[in-house]
Amino acid sequence: MTRREPTPAPADPGHLTLGEIRTELERLVALAQTGERPRPTLVNPPGHPMPGWEWIIEQRTIRPFARPPTWWVRTVDDPETSGAVHVSSPDCAIPGEEFGAMFPTDARRLGLALIAAADRAEHLEAGVPRLEDHRPPTPPTLGDPT
Repeated sequence: MTRREPTPAPADPGHLTLGEIRTELERLVALAQTGERPRPTLVNPPGHPMPGWEWIIEQRTIRPFARPPTWWVRTVDDPETSGAVHVSSPDCAIPGEEFGAMFPTDARRLGLALIAAADRAEHLEAGVPRLEDHRPPTPPTLGDPT
């Protein structure tokens, strides 16, 4: 994705275009949704191959696709696999049917990294510097459970 110049704020907020209002509304809704845990998209019943809660995220894209890239995240009510988070990405061989299992601590770290990266991308796009941008990154530790 190429870096876009920040859109200057209109002199008079009363003269926003419908497109500008929609863009700002999407940004604010996305920001609000990171503050509260989302409800599952659906609950797979006990007879389902992976019974439990499921979140489905359709990714917005710049170029049109026949079907939007979709992510599936599941927790399974089966005692053998209930301690894992199951993820299917658009890059899987069979998206939505092929899942990789993650420990909950790794899923939390991934989720927080996605939120941090999204926050930084929004700041870069807006041209707003942040104090965190001047800190050296923390090197990863293999096997670090936190």
